[in-house]
Amino acid sequence: MAIGNLNLSDFKNTVGRGTRPNRYTVDMSIPTNGRLLTAEVSALALPDSNLPSIQIPFRGRILKLPGDRRYSAWTFTVYDTNDGLWNDLHSWSNEINNHETNETPYEFSKHNVNWTINHYNLNGDTVLKKVMLHNCWPTIISPFELQYGAMDQLSQFSCTVEYEFFTII
Repeated sequence: MAIGNLNLSDFKNTVGRGTRPNRYTVDMSIPTNGRLLTAEVSALALPDSNLPSIQIPFRGRILKLPGDRRYSAWTFTVYDTNDGLWNDLHSWSNEINNHETNETPYEFSKHNVNWTINHYNLNGDTVLKKVMLHNCWPTIISPFELQYGAMDQLSQFSCTVEYEFFTII
């Protein structure tokens, strides 16, 4: 069976030089102190969204209708810095719900922020994908692991945030 006029040159012309997963920046501010995270983010994935179906049985068949969109929590990994990023994220979380008293002095406009993820072309001069996460707040700040035997690496930890929705700009 022939697969058409597909050869290595056609494939190369279609794919070009491709995109790289390491060409990205993020604009993520922590509202409790105005800190802006940029180079500290070492790994992330663009967020996903799900559009599940509403299934209605009808005479032995299933009618499927689009349901309500759902957004999964978003996790990113950051390098630890000497200026207390792990502490800053915990302070933000603590302002939303206090560790000691379990009080929630939460103010939507004060504790939620918009974050932007930019994915760049190979040369890093053109944004290919720009995603804005609306009204983020931290839900999980991972443990900060320390080990005597860990050598030749920078300390990292992860943070998971919830957000209302995202837009592709």
